[in-house]
Amino acid sequence: MLFNSLQYIFFLPIVLFLYWCLPRRFRAVILLIASYVFYSAWNPVYLLLLIGMTIFNYLIGFVLKWAGHTRKWWLIFAILVNVGTLGYYKYAKFVLENIFGVMDFVHLPHDDIVVKIFLPLGISFFTFEFLHYIVDVYKGGEPERNFVHFALLPGFFPSQIAGPIKRYQDFMPQLKEARPFDMDNFEKGFVMVLHGLAKKILLADNLSIYVDFVYKNPSDFTCLELWLATYAFAFQVYCDFSGYTDVAIGSALMMNLCVPPNFNVPYMSNNIRELWHRQHISLSFWFRDYVYIPLGGSRCSVPAIYRNLILTTALAGLWHGAAWHFVAWGAFQGLSLIVHRQWMLFYKSIDWLYEFVKGKIWHAIAIFITFQAFAVSFVFFRADDLPTSFDMVGRMMKLWELWPDQHLKFLTSNGPMIFPMIPYVLAGLVIAHIISEPLRDMQFWPSRPRWMKGAYCAFLIIIMIALMPEEQNKFIYFQF
Repeated sequence: MLFNSLQYIFFLPIVLFLYWCLPRRFRAVILLIASYVFYSAWNPVYLLLLIGMTIFNYLIGFVLKWAGHTRKWWLIFAILVNVGTLGYYKYAKFVLENIFGVMDFVHLPHDDIVVKIFLPLGISFFTFEFLHYIVDVYKGGEPERNFVHFALLPGFFPSQIAGPIKRYQDFMPQLKEARPFDMDNFEKGFVMVLHGLAKKILLADNLSIYVDFVYKNPSDFTCLELWLATYAFAFQVYCDFSGYTDVAIGSALMMNLCVPPNFNVPYMSNNIRELWHRQHISLSFWFRDYVYIPLGGSRCSVPAIYRNLILTTALAGLWHGAAWHFVAWGAFQGLSLIVHRQWMLFYKSIDWLYEFVKGKIWHAIAIFITFQAFAVSFVFFRADDLPTSFDMVGRMMKLWELWPDQHLKFLTSNGPMIFPMIPYVLAGLVIAHIISEPLRDMQFWPSRPRWMKGAYCAFLIIIMIALMPEEQNKFIYFQF
C-alpha cells in the first residue's frame, strides 16, 4: 500500500476513526492489526517474516536479560540471525554474482545459477530497529514485556516501510501513556501529510521523468544536461524521501504519537558533516552509534579515524543497495568527511582565514561547495554501474564544455512538458530551500488563521488530483 495511493487515502481515516473512537485499551491492538493489514497489502507471505522476526527478537530480549555470563554469546547469535536474514534477502544475489565474476576471471568452471529473491519491504529499516533494541537491552536496558507494544516497534505502519528508524526508549513509552486527542497535533499532522504527498506527486515524480530520460543513456547528453539531471536527482531524492517522512510523521502525529525527524533542510548545510546531521538523520545516527563508535570513532589515531569513516560510510552505501556503485557512493561520503576534517585543521591554523571562515560570505560559499560535492556523489548513487558513474563524473568535470554548441536534447525532444521547465523548477526548489529555515524559525505557518490554512490545504488537494499520474510511482527508499 503506497502513501500516494487511493488505498491509503481511505485506509488512514478508517484507522484514525477506530483509534480515537474505541476505548483506549484497544488502541495498541488496533494499530498492530492496521499495521499488519498495511504490510500484507503488498505481499501477505512476507508478513510471516515480519512476525517471525518480531517473535524472535521479543524472546531474545528476555534471554539477554537473564542469561548471565552467556549474554555475550546470545547477543552475537541474535545479531547473526538479524543480519543474516537481511543479508540473505538483500545481498545473496550480489555475493553470488561477485563470486561467479571472480571465478570467470580466473577461468574456473561453475554452474550458472539464477537467483530470484524478492526483497521484503522495509526489512532494512525494521532490522536496524531490532538490532538497536537487542544491543541496548544487552547494555542494561529493560526488555519490553507487552508483546503488542513491542510488535509495533517494527510494525507501526507510518514508519514501517522506509523509516524513520525509531528507538524503543522513545517510542514505546508513548504507547503506554493515555494520550488524549490533540487538535493542534491533528491539524499539524494533516498538513504534514499533504505536504509530503505534494513533494512526492508534484515534485519528485515530475523530476524523475527527466532524470530517467538522461540517466537511461547518459552518453547521449552534454555536460550541462548531465549537471541538470544530477541536480534534478538530488532534489528528487530529497522531495521523495522527505515527502515519505512527512506523511509518516504526519500520520503518527494525527494519533498524537511522535516518530523522530529525518530531514532538516539538508542542502543548506555548510559542510558535509553538518549535512549528514540534517539528511536521513535517523540512519546517520544509527551508523554513528552502532558502527562508527564501536570501531573506535574519533578516540583513536588519525589514520584509524579515517579508516572508521570510510568503513562506516561504505557500509551505509552498501545498506542502500547491493551494488558496488552504492559502496562507491558511501565511500565518497567518507572521503568528503576526511577532506572536511583536513580543511578544519588547515583554516584553524591561520588566524585571518579562521576569521574569514566564521563570516557570512564564507558560509554562503561553503553551502554552495557542499551541495555541489553532494550532488556529484549522487551520480554514483543513481547510475547503473561504476564505469558509467566514472564516465559521467569525468564528463561533468569538463566545465569548459558546459555550454554546448549543439541544441540541448531535452529542449528539442518530443518529451513531456516538464523538460523545458526543469531549470525553473530547480531554481524554485533552491529558493524554497533557502527561505524554509527562516519561515520555520519565525513560526510562519502556525501563526496563520485557520481559514487560510483550510484554503491552502484545499488548493494542495485540488492541484494534486489534477496532476496525479495514472500510475503511482513507488517511493525511492522502498527498494532499500
